[in-house]
Amino acid sequence: MVRGLVKVGSGVSFIPIILIGAARSGTKLLRDTIALHSQIEKVPYDINYIWRLGNEAIPHDELPPDNATPEVIRKIHKGILHYRKTQAPLLIEKTVSNSLRPTFTNRVFPNAYYIHLIRDGRDVVESSLRQWLAPPNWHYIMKKASSYPINQAFGYALNYSITTIYKMLGFHDIKTSTWGPRYKGIDVDVKENDLVTVCSLQWRYSIEKSLHGLKKIGDDRVYTLRYEDFVVDPYGYLSQIASFIGVNQDDYLGADLSHISRENVGKGCSAVTSEQLNIMMSIITEPLQQLGYI
Repeated sequence: MVRGLVKVGSGVSFIPIILIGAARSGTKLLRDTIALHSQIEKVPYDINYIWRLGNEAIPHDELPPDNATPEVIRKIHKGILHYRKTQAPLLIEKTVSNSLRPTFTNRVFPNAYYIHLIRDGRDVVESSLRQWLAPPNWHYIMKKASSYPINQAFGYALNYSITTIYKMLGFHDIKTSTWGPRYKGIDVDVKENDLVTVCSLQWRYSIEKSLHGLKKIGDDRVYTLRYEDFVVDPYGYLSQIASFIGVNQDDYLGADLSHISRENVGKGCSAVTSEQLNIMMSIITEPLQQLGYI
């Protein structure tokens, strides 16, 4: 059996590639680019509702590995299989909330490959600020809804629908709803703090939980890269990723990567006010130093 092969249901099998990264780190860009390979299929959406199956009552996304019971694992495997449409042997998935629970995801897929995407927290926080306040993307929502396994995650679907309708009607209030990975205590922070603080904490916790959890997974199953490096040399990094997961690098040689650029690198500081920057840096300076960004 190929290393990492996961057997699901009636002999169906695939090798999972779990892309870990904080929200607004460029995970969608990296996932879609990696999935240009003929041997790699992608789950086209974040599927936190699948990863939360069996743990819906927990009010945050920091699921411990012991919560991945055999029944929970079975449900998640079945849910992810719903999005597998081809016979490609590898399947890449990039739910950003997994940045808070890599040890849980590793219990679900103990032989998966992990790709950890890191991005400058200043750019991430600024982008997150805009995303929290953005109106619903109806084209994306309808496409995602059309593939939603509602019979497997009805409760999540109901809550998501109510929140989306409130946004549509103009009742959206960041003090009563959240966007992105739900770290422990996010609801209190949303009510008591400004949005810059919440976005900064969201990135910090995502980074810290990812680094801590991925250290517990073997180095031979974890590949780490920076967004800033990838957008400068996408072909070079795709070659490294292909080597890491054991597929032919040549599949990427003819890929059109002209849409990938470094135009969004370093915008975070200039796009926020000095007050917002001070709040941001009071929270994220330590992990930025740890990662070598400052």
